[in-house]
Amino acid sequence: MLLMIDPGSAAQARQLLADHPQQLSDDEFVARATMLHDLIEDPPTDRPAYEAVLLRRRMTEIWSGSEHTTALPVEFRYRLFQAGHLDEPGPLRHLWGHIYCGTVKFYRALSGERSCLKSAESHCRDALLIRGHNSTQRHPSWTEARDESTMTLATILCCLYEQDRELLAAGGPTAQNIRAYADEAIELTEQPPATPQVIHWWRAVRARALVYRWCDADTAVRDPADIDGAISLLESAAAQPGNEGLGSQKLLADALIERRGHGDLARAIEILSVWVGEVPADMAPAGQQSLAQARMFLDGDDQLFDASYGDALATGRLRIAWDTKTQHAGWLRATGRTREAAHAYLSAFRVLPGLVGLQGERPDKEVVLLHTGRAASTAATDLVRSGSPGDLIAAVMVLEASRAVMLGEMLDLSGPQAAPGGGLERARLAQLSTHIAALENAAAGGQLSPQQTADRLNLAYREYAALTGNSAHSRPTVEVAGLPTWRTVCRAAQPAPLVYLTAGDSGGGAVIVPHGPSDEKQPIGISLPRLDHPTVLELVALLRRMDELEGQNLDPETGESRIQIMTRVLETLWDRAMEKVVEELGGTRLAVLLAGGLLGMLPLHAAGEMPQERPQSWRFALDSIAFTYAPTVASVTWARTHRKDASQWKSLLVLAPPDDSPRPMSREAELEALCRLEGLVLEKIDTLEDNETLIRALERHDIFHFAGHGRPSATDPLSGGLYLSAGQTLPVASFLAEPPLPGRVAMIPGCSTAMIGDHLPEESVGLPTALLQAGFTDVMATQWSVEGGLMAGLIDGLYRRWREPRTHPAFALAGIQRELFRTGDNGRALHPLYWAPFTHTGG
Repeated sequence: MLLMIDPGSAAQARQLLADHPQQLSDDEFVARATMLHDLIEDPPTDRPAYEAVLLRRRMTEIWSGSEHTTALPVEFRYRLFQAGHLDEPGPLRHLWGHIYCGTVKFYRALSGERSCLKSAESHCRDALLIRGHNSTQRHPSWTEARDESTMTLATILCCLYEQDRELLAAGGPTAQNIRAYADEAIELTEQPPATPQVIHWWRAVRARALVYRWCDADTAVRDPADIDGAISLLESAAAQPGNEGLGSQKLLADALIERRGHGDLARAIEILSVWVGEVPADMAPAGQQSLAQARMFLDGDDQLFDASYGDALATGRLRIAWDTKTQHAGWLRATGRTREAAHAYLSAFRVLPGLVGLQGERPDKEVVLLHTGRAASTAATDLVRSGSPGDLIAAVMVLEASRAVMLGEMLDLSGPQAAPGGGLERARLAQLSTHIAALENAAAGGQLSPQQTADRLNLAYREYAALTGNSAHSRPTVEVAGLPTWRTVCRAAQPAPLVYLTAGDSGGGAVIVPHGPSDEKQPIGISLPRLDHPTVLELVALLRRMDELEGQNLDPETGESRIQIMTRVLETLWDRAMEKVVEELGGTRLAVLLAGGLLGMLPLHAAGEMPQERPQSWRFALDSIAFTYAPTVASVTWARTHRKDASQWKSLLVLAPPDDSPRPMSREAELEALCRLEGLVLEKIDTLEDNETLIRALERHDIFHFAGHGRPSATDPLSGGLYLSAGQTLPVASFLAEPPLPGRVAMIPGCSTAMIGDHLPEESVGLPTALLQAGFTDVMATQWSVEGGLMAGLIDGLYRRWREPRTHPAFALAGIQRELFRTGDNGRALHPLYWAPFTHTGG
């Protein structure tokens, strides 16, 4: 009995068969037939579809005697189709159907579609379940199906382990779940298979799982039998080199490298030297990476890493390129070569935008990004300490790279819609990015003449622009196709200097990109040895504790009042960071702060000296400089390109939900101030029925003003957002569901609307960043709870100043904050606790 399938798929299959060979070549037919066939077969059933049978027969005829069957996915399909395993109805066909779907999805995962790996695992488990229900069957086909599904599942488990291996450092349940992949693979391969054809496969997969268990076990509990057994299995494996690393000489060499004996390393080098010359070009980089690693462990020679990285880029193997450079960087840092390690990390970070989306859910991504962010902060700090122009440029690129990846991952910009082309195109972008950086560093160091530099850079810029222009779905804050060039950064600094800040484990630094018309600026580095990650963590914790206190209550841990805590935070920021930055900025009137992660949660703009007995002598960073915050240079460029002059505003949308929060704020004066604004049509929404209502309303107005509280989420910024009422939140993610709305302004002056994620170094994701991502050019938000009595005057003064012709919003905000400081407390100086929470984000 044959299965009736969807009429549309059946019609497409019949049309495809009719068009071949008159209108379709063999290759065109196979490409389309394969996709349609797999669509029909998933999910598998115990009855074959008539059209699928016909497609299989036609493809088998084409493949018979064809050289194309040497490709693994084609060879697998050809073998299965020719054997007729999918043609005879019954439970055996159902079982083979799951094997087929699981294997096909496994191959898709190997080609870069990592999301297919879990689906492949599910199909293989279903196959084993069907085999268990038919355990009395003794026909060789049942045995072959059991062995094939077992080995495919074990292989997938090894791949899942490899994919998530970096997350073992997280410990706890995450590490336990990952180790379970290797343990189950070892359990599944406890006994050799009965099918002779898969013996070599069994040896390779079991050895691979044993190597994983040995490598990642604590040294005290490592079992030498694991690594010795793996090497023994691989030495007896009959598989030829190049078999996807399964049972190949490459895997044997990797196991020898892991055992680390002098003889093992020498033998691994011998094996790999032959292997890389025999395998296809696109597989050679994996061997070159292992060869570089063996050389490094044997005699400290790290020269092969650069060649391995370059070959991986040239063949589109971005994951290998990333692994090669991060491994190299870690070794350089461990041997005290911190500056070289920083440059190696920069090369690795240039690959990351092309790898967006390789991890799974946010918890998995976060652990990887945690290591990436810490490495970026440390590398940038080391480069700043060097002080050379080339190293300072590299520091900026390190920070831009890591923050772009943070944003891309956390804002869920991964996937084909966010990156152009395939692996080779993304690899070419990484190559160009690296090449441009080398040219810019050479120019900064005087190693090339101005004309040589200009000619070579212009050629590289044109190709880079052509490739990045292929991305039609780019977002304002992230250049998902690649990283900005130094020329892009310099152009963004033309109206106002850019100030990059970072804090590492052993100190921090700042890089100032001066303002001015030149496209080739000389950056200024500032070493900030006391601005380290622990200090920033402490300041963020203090800020949070301060925000939780009510009225005149004192902090139970420190005995300090809210004002005392805020004073300590601001003076620490001044002493350890902003005093040097302000001094270097000199007479600048406007500056852009690019402070990622935890630093972006702190009131850098209000850092200052505050002698307790002399308020008249207080000084703050914003006394002479208006500061605006931005997550990346791409967001700065977006805001400046799409910002409207505020004098042209025509309409204002106010969302004012009922305030049933634990700390209700008085909004009457704020709303009255909004109603008094002249020349603006005001639309007020009290109750939001659905998110779509707000999105459609936003399209009609220039300004979005939210009269309510923020509800930030430190651990999952996308789930935080604007508190509506009755426990409901308008999440950050809802603003990203639609195409960008360029030119809009967001005023969200309620409590704690500017907070961002707090446990990923360099993370910049929060409501302001999400609104920029949604197309807003300017976002006014707050870093902690606001005193309601000041809100009306601040809102009135801010709108009034901002709407003066050609006034930058940061100037308007800084002006009203200075005014409140001087006269806000009945003509006396007002403490920054009350006026400093307000920030401008946009650039």
